[in-house]
Amino acid sequence: MPEFHRLDADADARFLRARVADPLTRTPFRPTNEVVMCDACGTVSLRETWEALGGCPNGHRRAAAWDVSAALSAGDGAATAAPRPPARGAARPAPPPEEPKGRWLTWLLVAVGVAGLVVLGIVVVGMLRDGNDTTVVETDDTPAGPTGPQAIVIAEPSLVEGSLAEGDYQTPDGRYQDLYTFAADSSGAVLAFRASSEDFFPDLVVETPEGDRVEAETLSDDPDTGARVVAVTGLRGPGLYRILIAARRPGETGDYAFRIVSENPVRPLTPNGSAVQAELGKFSERVEGFFRDRYRFTGAAGREHTVTVRSSAFAPVVQMEGPGGAVSGETGRAGGVVTFVFTPQRDGTHTLVVTSQSAGKTGAYTVQLAVEAAEEPEQVVTRTLPTNGQAVTDSLQAGDTQTYSIRGRVGDRVRLEVRAEGFTPSLTLVGPDGERTPASPDGDRARLRLTLPSAGTYRVIVGATDGSGVARTTLEQEAAVTSEDIPRLPGADALGRETPPPPANDDENYRPQPIDNAPDGGRR
Repeated sequence: MPEFHRLDADADARFLRARVADPLTRTPFRPTNEVVMCDACGTVSLRETWEALGGCPNGHRRAAAWDVSAALSAGDGAATAAPRPPARGAARPAPPPEEPKGRWLTWLLVAVGVAGLVVLGIVVVGMLRDGNDTTVVETDDTPAGPTGPQAIVIAEPSLVEGSLAEGDYQTPDGRYQDLYTFAADSSGAVLAFRASSEDFFPDLVVETPEGDRVEAETLSDDPDTGARVVAVTGLRGPGLYRILIAARRPGETGDYAFRIVSENPVRPLTPNGSAVQAELGKFSERVEGFFRDRYRFTGAAGREHTVTVRSSAFAPVVQMEGPGGAVSGETGRAGGVVTFVFTPQRDGTHTLVVTSQSAGKTGAYTVQLAVEAAEEPEQVVTRTLPTNGQAVTDSLQAGDTQTYSIRGRVGDRVRLEVRAEGFTPSLTLVGPDGERTPASPDGDRARLRLTLPSAGTYRVIVGATDGSGVARTTLEQEAAVTSEDIPRLPGADALGRETPPPPANDDENYRPQPIDNAPDGGRR
């Protein structure tokens, strides 16, 4: 593993002013980048590029000590470093050794051999001609097709918009295709490659640094909008990825969008579960030289949480973030074991970060989360309060409460009163829907008068706020007026019954009666 040099704004000012770029990603170097210089050609590469390719882009594997002058003389991605003039007063390099005098005989033999091969070639060509002097082997003058798509380098995870059109590389079966390359670093981030198009159905194939080809899965195929999305997920660096985007059917063209999503890996942590086995540095995020692993769990407010991390490979350090930001607690250390005890202020998602005290440390470790058991709710003893004003007496200590229950209907009028001896009482009425109506205390008593807004069971809570003694609670409840209480008119009981049928007509005895002053005598 080469020693990577972290650029410094002051010490490497000349190099940064030259705006040298990484030869693979074409990204200009910035202060705080980690770089390495090739010993063979002097090419300067980002740490991610060197690790992805296993060396410099020119195929060399050995790194050199950082030298600003050598880096500037090599230039931006140069194949060979320019020679540097020797320092003043330094010894001149020794002249190359003289060629031995007997070397001329070797060159003579080489020339004779080449001449013999030429003669042999002429003889073979003559043998390939038939009697009519027509050649049996003919050269193919047709222009050769493209040997492969031109790679487009993606410097960092981002959105790329492209298109397949006539003139692009075509596969043997006539499908247009684009090729991208992406150098993934060693941070352990989880990579997802996604392609989408409304013009054609995209095919996406990702070739890993190990040479495996992973085909994408279809995430969406909406026939109404025509949007089609395919993706390859769950890959990690370091290494160079090749991404092929093609149309599923021959000859199809159109626009597409391609995105690389890089997410820091986060593992779930189960409270009161078994210890999680992990390895720092294997799939870890790297921040300023420190490897970091992340875990996520749901914290319970008011309950004590204990995180324990054990490792014999490095000195662990833990950090905790909650819904409101950083979480404070008590940290304990004993050898390779660190504990962190905290109590969340509210429920919500918490993130645990495990790292090391020293930069660059890696190795196996275990992490475990223990959560204090929840307290069982106290059993509330509820007594029924008489409604006729009969007092119920109870002895209360400071901070104690006594709960009674009453049932009521909409419109019931209640009068509650508590008289205490030795303390100021509190009185609260809790409705069926949980709405609380407190009474204002007045010395050694508290009163509450109201009309019940809904039907159901109500709770009456009496408490001792500033002392202890005897409390006498009374309830007077006046039931709401119902329809049965309304006085009824004579004969009203028959209302609502079936109407008796009219008496039958006796046509034989019927005689119409004349109407006075009627023109027809009332026979209409």
